[in-house]
Amino acid sequence: MAKRPAYRIIYNLQRSILITAYLIAAIALSLLLIRLVQAIFPNQLYPLLAAILLYLVVVVVFGAFIYYVSFIPFNLGAGFDPVKNDVASGKIRDMEGLAARICEFNCRFFNFSFLDISHCVIQLENDVPYAHQHIEELEKILIGLNMPEAGKQLDGIARAGKISIGDTHYQLYILPICFEDRFLGTMALFTRNRIGYFFRLFLMAYEEDYLDDLLMLMLNMNAGRKGESPAQA
Repeated sequence: MAKRPAYRIIYNLQRSILITAYLIAAIALSLLLIRLVQAIFPNQLYPLLAAILLYLVVVVVFGAFIYYVSFIPFNLGAGFDPVKNDVASGKIRDMEGLAARICEFNCRFFNFSFLDISHCVIQLENDVPYAHQHIEELEKILIGLNMPEAGKQLDGIARAGKISIGDTHYQLYILPICFEDRFLGTMALFTRNRIGYFFRLFLMAYEEDYLDDLLMLMLNMNAGRKGESPAQA
């Protein structure tokens, strides 16, 4: 059955209203700013130009933030849906395939100036690390870090330091993956820029809403194939 576009239409309408309201507010505030600067510095061009340039920078930065905040949640669900479909259909049948697919999705989807994931590695407890592509230098660092043990000590995402490979610099973040009270493993995220507090909260919500139950499902599916109980997985 074809998917109904109702939610997408409502979502696009909401985003259009939000962006339009932001632009109207920005223009109105710019007019007030021009009047204020002219009142403080009458007949002076340079203070007016400086104020306008500074205001434009603020408008662009906040506009980009609003764009990402309004773009990510709906498109994340739509973008992640093929991963869940491939698990349900049996195209993804093991943890290696699922972890690699999640890592590939993370690097492809989270490609924003505020949240740019360049490389991702998932390592479950008592298992080997998985990624959609192998970068030997980064994986050696993770082996030395002992990702599962590091993840057990965390209540949420945490920055683990800065890593340099040649002229490329990464920020390393560790995100524990837990299903209810059970610790499943750890996801390492390498980004070019530091992740702000708001987007760290978003990644923790992403783990809780999309990753933990899917990884737990795969563990139970694999345990069923081996004739084990879910508790043994």
